[in-house]
Amino acid sequence: MTRLVDVVNFNADASCLSAGRWLAALEGGRESQLCNWLDLYVTLRRPVVLGLVGGAIADIATFNPEAIALINANSDVIEPVLRPFSHDIGLLRSARGFELNVSLGRAVARREFSSVNEFFLPPEFMLTNSQVKYLSDIGIAGTFLNPTRFKEEARHRIPDVPFMLEGVLGSRMPCIPFHGALTKSYLDALHSFDVMPWVEAILSVPESPVFTWRDGESCFLVPDGIERERVWLASEPPEIERELLSIALSGLVLEARDYRSSDAPPSYPVHSFSAWVKEFRMLGFLGRLEAVERRLQSLSPDQLVIWLQAINSDILSAVEKDSPVISLVQQRGRAARSSFTIWRSERGFEGEDYLALLEAANDDPQSLDHIWACDRPHLCKLRARIEYVRRFGFEQWS
Repeated sequence: MTRLVDVVNFNADASCLSAGRWLAALEGGRESQLCNWLDLYVTLRRPVVLGLVGGAIADIATFNPEAIALINANSDVIEPVLRPFSHDIGLLRSARGFELNVSLGRAVARREFSSVNEFFLPPEFMLTNSQVKYLSDIGIAGTFLNPTRFKEEARHRIPDVPFMLEGVLGSRMPCIPFHGALTKSYLDALHSFDVMPWVEAILSVPESPVFTWRDGESCFLVPDGIERERVWLASEPPEIERELLSIALSGLVLEARDYRSSDAPPSYPVHSFSAWVKEFRMLGFLGRLEAVERRLQSLSPDQLVIWLQAINSDILSAVEKDSPVISLVQQRGRAARSSFTIWRSERGFEGEDYLALLEAANDDPQSLDHIWACDRPHLCKLRARIEYVRRFGFEQWS
């Protein structure tokens, strides 16, 4: 028997998930595509740990509150963990910017969900050791790390099992390393209508519980995605026993000196930034965005929400990364495969639009009226997030 903790990163602003596609997934109330996806786990009794970024939670609360109710009614199957409001690049954030993003994401999760596991899932696994201290200081229960995202030398210093992570100034917090290679096994199973790549990979891991990480929006990016995920979950054998993070943690003992190759305590490795600035196309954008971040204290609550949209990591991904081309089995039970392109969205343009709004509002606050005058999907999403934050007051969260 192998115990499995399946942790899902759900980023509604993912570079391949267009704003229009995301809003369409929220339509239909209890019959929405999002509810249909969540229902798979509930109906099949497959526990899952769900890491929704705060912006996505605000979208769901606005357009599909039935999905929030579904999560809250099934806390024994779906366990939310903490995320920031925006899926940003933590390595670029000022201390104030990081705190603002985390505090708003935490407040939104606490407001909408009846129970939240306060382990923090960092976007892109980018986290500085000063940020580790901040998370520890505000009582975050722990964090996650994906060793496959780092160079071999860094991976060698990361324990295979949960351990105590050290931040600056003597701060510490529990850290759970994922078996990152298993993400591909999930995608192989999804794309092939075949659970065996996943099962074989899970059962080959010597540690138990096995902690895995994957993107939740993957099934919304391929044809028949929800049915593919249903087949994957329904075919999972009894040798794999899923459990929530809270249950797995209750049986873990974290050794303060559980290190692999050095007497030095393991700190959070510094993630490579190369894939997000591969051809430096967005270098000017980043410079302008930094200028806005330097004056965060002068921004209105509405402008702060726009800034949180503008720091989304997938603005860079959509511009700098190629669209994924995958090999897809078109029908269950058939061996024939075809090439399928998952196109990057227009997130790069959207980022410029958000930044232009911020810069224009610096001279003329009335320029923000454009958000309410335009029905482009990314502005509909932005408008809903601004109105969500307005309803409950930004000041109490920031």
